[in-house]
Amino acid sequence: MREIIQIRLAGFGGQGVVLAGMLLAAAGVKEGLEVANSNSYGAQARGSACKAEVVLGKRPIIFPHVLTSDILIAFSHEAYGLFLPDMAPEGTILYDPYHVSPGETGHAYVEVPATQTALDTFGTPQSANIVMLGALTELPETISGKSMTEAVRENSPRRFLEANLKALALGIALMKNRKGSD
Repeated sequence: MREIIQIRLAGFGGQGVVLAGMLLAAAGVKEGLEVANSNSYGAQARGSACKAEVVLGKRPIIFPHVLTSDILIAFSHEAYGLFLPDMAPEGTILYDPYHVSPGETGHAYVEVPATQTALDTFGTPQSANIVMLGALTELPETISGKSMTEAVRENSPRRFLEANLKALALGIALMKNRKGSD
């Protein structure tokens, strides 16, 4: 992992963006990294824009917000468009094709069908955020699947624990299958 990595998760209220950011930060702590986590969302809880920012570092973090995203996780097209200008030129964009239709920008794009996977498996899109976190763990220089699993296990309400662990495993499998077909 680089000295500092800046990750922005963005979508609309109700997609679990803030929870995903919190779980990512908890996984960073599990790995012994320095971590800063912040979030914001519109005045309306559901349907308005929201974001979570996680800065992970091997050294102390001087500024706790994302200035230039190394990784953008886009859960909605509006969020993708809003935060694309803040991407590092060599940045990576994980996007959910159920809600995002990216344009060609020169960044590395990783399609993660998180919403469709959640719908097919659970009959609801609510676990798409956890599926996406599983996919993130398979990118180089990010959080390990082991640390993310521990964070999900420790921070999920009991009634959602098994579904969250399954969703995480599905996201990891999506990326492993993707790598196998490349």
